[in-house]
Amino acid sequence: MGSLEVIFGAVVVVLAALAVIGALVFAVVWEVCAIRRLLADHRDPAARPPTDADFWREQRALHEPPR
Repeated sequence: MGSLEVIFGAVVVVLAALAVIGALVFAVVWEVCAIRRLLADHRDPAARPPTDADFWREQRALHEPPR
């Protein structure tokens, strides 16, 4: 590794490899967190706050006759 161009090229390749590995790790962690959040929501639906859709669904259930 005598010339400056070779050293610069090696540094660029190492930094690019680290960036790709970091992006892959980020994507995997993001997906694991999303799956855990999805499983937690389905395991205990009462733990999440009600949305507007939930509110209006309950209102219709109170005021419409059953089918």
